[in-house]
Amino acid sequence: MLGRVLLLICLLTSLNPVFAKERRYLAPMEESRWQMTVATALHCEMEHEIPRFGKAIFYQSAGRDLQLKLVTQQRFKSGIEVDFRSQSPNWKSVFSDLQMASLSTRDSDILLKVGTRTAKYAYLELHDGFHSGFHFTPDKDLIDPTVVMMSTVRFRSVEPDFERCVSNLYYENYEDVRVSSIHFDHDEEFPILQEEETALQRMYDYIQVDPSIREIVISGHADKTGTICYNDTLSSRRAWYVYDLLLAKGIDPKIITLDHYGEHRPLEKGESDSALAANRRVTLELLK
Repeated sequence: MLGRVLLLICLLTSLNPVFAKERRYLAPMEESRWQMTVATALHCEMEHEIPRFGKAIFYQSAGRDLQLKLVTQQRFKSGIEVDFRSQSPNWKSVFSDLQMASLSTRDSDILLKVGTRTAKYAYLELHDGFHSGFHFTPDKDLIDPTVVMMSTVRFRSVEPDFERCVSNLYYENYEDVRVSSIHFDHDEEFPILQEEETALQRMYDYIQVDPSIREIVISGHADKTGTICYNDTLSSRRAWYVYDLLLAKGIDPKIITLDHYGEHRPLEKGESDSALAANRRVTLELLK
């Protein structure tokens, strides 16, 4: 009889997640580390290694808000439901368990991404000594309940460096300045002055803090009010004018590529005043 009971318990344990052993990944107190891994004018990262699982990384880019990602060496399918929760430590008199977000795994190196609002909350919770963890919901491919915890140990020792880096981030992101346009009045090869000053200065200032920019592409355009031949020549003159402006600012000509397209690549179709004005332009694109 006793043998049958033991056999039944073993079968239930192997088939029902309720009886399965929880897999818990947490850095031991003596090994727990938070460290700065990137500190530039464009990007800041503070990283926490979780043994046998991967890393939790708080990061913030220029012109963007704080985010959090979980990366792993393990293989998970996409779509596994994950609760991101904050729990009070054992030394607190009252236990609390707060669900901060419901997430879903991704089939990529970045297993989970946490948005700005929740990332900021998790950051503050870690600062106050609360444990933030990812609780994976078991399914047919994930039999054992799995919990991945971020340790609070030595978190505060890295906070000042991370926050100093964040405070010194450049105010604009690459995606915000990657493409800019300078517009022209009808039949003019000299741009609208205010747009010239704003677009060129914005692009020039960004290049000073991002050494990864390898090319600046200048593209000249015209509207379709003149002949095709005339518009082709006009768009070329516009592009060369902007090229000379870049040289005057000290940009290395070796990284500049120049082309012109006349009326053949309109930004807006039609012959309304607004469409024609939008198409009289020179576009500058920064490439990495």
